[in-house]
Amino acid sequence: MTPAATLIRGGTAVVGEEVSRKDILIEGEQIIAIGDPGELSAGGRGEAGISTNLEVIDAEDLLVLPGGVDTHVHFNDVFMGTVSVHDYYTGTRAAAFGGVTSIIDFSNQVPGGSLAKTLDDKHEEAAGKAIVDWGVHPVITEPTEETLAEIPHVVEAGAPTIKCYMTYREDGLLIEDRDLERIAAGLTAAGGMLMLHAEDNDMIEANVPRLVAEGKLAAIYHARSKPAEVETEAIRRIVGMAERTGGRFFVVHLASAAGLDLITEARARGVDVNTETCTHYLVFTDKVLERDDGIKWICSPPLRDAAIQEKLWEGVVDGRIPMVTSDDAAYSWEAKLYGKDRFDKCPNGIPGIEPRFQILYSEGVAKGRISLSRFVEIVASEPARLFGMAPRKGSLAVGADADIVLFDPEARWTMGQETLHMAADWSGYEGIDITGKIMRVFSRGEMIIDGPECVAAEGRGRYIHCALPVAGGAGG
Repeated sequence: MTPAATLIRGGTAVVGEEVSRKDILIEGEQIIAIGDPGELSAGGRGEAGISTNLEVIDAEDLLVLPGGVDTHVHFNDVFMGTVSVHDYYTGTRAAAFGGVTSIIDFSNQVPGGSLAKTLDDKHEEAAGKAIVDWGVHPVITEPTEETLAEIPHVVEAGAPTIKCYMTYREDGLLIEDRDLERIAAGLTAAGGMLMLHAEDNDMIEANVPRLVAEGKLAAIYHARSKPAEVETEAIRRIVGMAERTGGRFFVVHLASAAGLDLITEARARGVDVNTETCTHYLVFTDKVLERDDGIKWICSPPLRDAAIQEKLWEGVVDGRIPMVTSDDAAYSWEAKLYGKDRFDKCPNGIPGIEPRFQILYSEGVAKGRISLSRFVEIVASEPARLFGMAPRKGSLAVGADADIVLFDPEARWTMGQETLHMAADWSGYEGIDITGKIMRVFSRGEMIIDGPECVAAEGRGRYIHCALPVAGGAGG
């Protein structure tokens, strides 16, 4: 039973840009007070007038952080002849173990189906299963007049961020530029944002058959078929669309240094285009694709070389890349083996929803690359702000949902299949030494992770009705 009130006492909390020891008082589902140590618990009910049914949690020597927000996951995703193994129970359970208390999942428009059905499908999938709170990015696959007419309705229903793909013709996902501009116009008018998978389809469709014909079939040739120029050219086209339409655009899973430069320059001119990168681009390089088990790391865009990786880190550090997501796409090992003899048959994706939070702390904060407050921005506050979940989600603030992670910054452990909880039967993060470990996780005031145990009831997660902040050009 959840106590009437919980006092998290004596931890080092990240409240905005301030990092200091704070007591945090939770009542019901929200944070109702944040104060200096001792000031919230004096005299019975305390100065804040809290209930006598008070649970006190000693957080001394721990970090108190907002729950992670991962706006890029693929649950129940049908793709390249298979379906991802994370459903709304296994996926949100892994999220919870990884300190993630809010996710947004992609929902593809099915052939002949309406855009509204993309939301209905996820409500059905989440019912009785979701452990953490969740939202939906509809994915347009059929840009008909009927589909475009539905855009204002899905925005009003709390799904203002619609995604399209600039590639994957064979999988029925490719949307041509002229249709992207039509979608962007309607979405902008409705107060939404167009998310784009940025890869130039013509280049890919020229490169893949050539490499296959030459007998270059190993995992590394996936990366060779999609060099950085493939991504950069698509981003150049996106910037042009944003300039012509005046719309709000978001480039998902950025892995191109030149593409980052294009986005940075566009934003300086007031063009409303933003981006993210993903955990795996900051941890792995294309060298892992040369391994015998290189198919583990086949994803799109592909992993890049160390020089590009360093440029991505620079963008994360200085804020040109405001946030980092997981792009969790968890396919079984049996499915990944579709590509053991031909890279182009391998389902693109890496299970990553659980590693993100702790990997980014270990590689970022513990190694001195980023500050603790910047860490909170990239894993929680910026995704919540950019995707319309703030101020309820993404920060420790009075009135916000009590989504909180208690984190031991000194713990050391090794990440891998035996220490993670994702549903995939393999891990791309095997054998990585980690500094920092999640101890407890709270979602809307309820403890859902207690050390090694998930104590959450299936189906407790709720739909997040997102509404984007007012567009503000390069600052939006």
